Amino acid sequence: MADPTARELKLIQYLNEAYGKEKQLETVLQAQTKLAGIKPPLKKRLNEHLRETKQQSKNLERRIKALGGKAEAVDLPGPDVVTEAVSGAASLANKALAAAKGPVQALRGTSPADNLLRNVRDSFWNEAEEIAHYNTIEAFADKLGDKETVKLAKEHRRQEERMQKFLDRQITTLVGDVIRSEIPAKERKPAGSGGTTRRRRSTRSSSSSRSSSSSRSTSAKRAAAGAKGGRKTAAKRSSGSSRSSNGASASRSSGGSRRRTASSGSRSGGRSSSGGSSS
Repeated sequence: MADPTARELKLIQYLNEAYGKEKQLETVLQAQTKLAGIKPPLKKRLNEHLRETKQQSKNLERRIKALGGKAEAVDLPGPDVVTEAVSGAASLANKALAAAKGPVQALRGTSPADNLLRNVRDSFWNEAEEIAHYNTIEAFADKLGDKETVKLAKEHRRQEERMQKFLDRQITTLVGDVIRSEIPAKERKPAGSGGTTRRRRSTRSSSSSRSSSSSRSTSAKRAAAGAKGGRKTAAKRSSGSSRSSNGASASRSSGGSRRRTASSGSRSGGRSSSGGSSS
């Protein structure tokens, strides 16, 4: 088989770096699934991701071989041109690092809850590192027109992103477990938070009181305005009725005067006529 080209060598280098990370995390994940205090949902997801990680290692190994290289868990190009002595020693060193990391993670922390939180936190940034590996491989392979490598990198990246999102949600839950495990109940709220709450309640009560007072004042004003308007209307009606009554009285008075005048004239005429007959 012909020696890999410069194009292939560079792809193999990036693929081997991702391969080394996956092999390291196989050991780490195995240790994490055995941690004290781990709950079924998290343990189940870690086991699922362990299987994904093992499959990713196999996928990378096949792709490296297809490009003419050799899968090695090292930060060096992995084709056959790399000597067995160098690659073998580096591979052993990487495996030793991964094996050592598991027990260290199992021992740290001030409580089982704190230990678990620290492991999940580290797993989160491990996922971020893997995502960065696959983003690089995908972009590099895409520019070189290597569709097979692009497809592999994209699939692996999506798996890492799903795992990271799951871990992100777990961190919030595990923080609560650490607080309940290590922080006395009386110290779980910041100093002065009660006063703040009381001030907020007092402010809300004051605002409610002002609002209620304002509402009552507005209602009183409306009632007063309504009463005033009613009095004006009543006064108008009374004034109109008075004018009507006065007009009727005046009319009756005028009619009576006319009748009295007519009667007086009639009597005067009678007397004059009587006087004329006498003379």
